[in-house]
Parts: sequence; structure tokens; C-alpha cells
Amino acid sequence: MQEKKEKKSFERSGSTRKQIRFDDDLVEAIDIDRSNQAFSEWVKDACWTKLSKTVKND
Repeated sequence: MQEKKEKKSFERSGSTRKQIRFDDDLVEAIDIDRSNQAFSEWVKDACWTKLSKTVKND
């Protein structure tokens, strides 16, 4: 795990900015699936869905 960094005064509490790289074909598939949903919202929903399946299987 990465070290936690101090947040600047203007940053939102309760969330952390992460920069990740996506394969081009994955972004294209997400864009097709998400329709009017924001990209970040779609990714967060996908992460929660994956995590809920992981928790149920443990």
C-alpha cells in the first residue's frame, strides 16, 4: 500500500485523487457502456460492484 499524503486545504475530505492509466480499448468499451453517466462515476460503480462480489465470496 502507498503512504498516505497530507491533503491540501482545498482538497475534498473523504476522497483521494489517484491517477491511473487505462488501456485504449478499455476506455472505448467503458465509453460505449456508460452512455450519459460520467466516466468517474462509472468506474466507481464498477469498483463497488467488484468489491461486493469479493466480500460475498470470502
